[in-house]
Amino acid sequence: MTHALSSEELIEFREIFNLVDRDRGGSITKVELGELMDTLGIDTSPEEIDLMINEIDQDSNGEIDFDEFVAVMSRKVNATYTSEQVKTAFKAFEGNASAPGFIKADKLLIALTTYGADRISSDQAQELISQLEPDQHGNINYVEYVNMMMSE
Repeated sequence: MTHALSSEELIEFREIFNLVDRDRGGSITKVELGELMDTLGIDTSPEEIDLMINEIDQDSNGEIDFDEFVAVMSRKVNATYTSEQVKTAFKAFEGNASAPGFIKADKLLIALTTYGADRISSDQAQELISQLEPDQHGNINYVEYVNMMMSE
């Protein structure tokens, strides 16, 4: 059973879409989808990328537009995720952190206050981040964070 998407969910989907649509062309190309899979550590062949595009691409133009993206994402809104899936999602935010498995505290703050159904306030996020004890470079071990959050 699906539910109507809230304006907050649509805004969140637009932000995620824009992260993947790196050239701001208004659609996710095969190259951009391949880059996303690489970022997430998912090894995919060009054929698998084609299959993924074809499964989502309703107008058969070879790309995923925002409406097609929303149609797929809306099916996932109430999904339950394993700790490994959450860690994989965090991998997209690693950026210039010191090592794999770490995320900059400022990026974690943005993620906690912007994405997901369980967004928290900036004050709550800063309190949580301080409890995670960022290192001298502002890096946080997100594996430790996910393990802590998933155990609750």
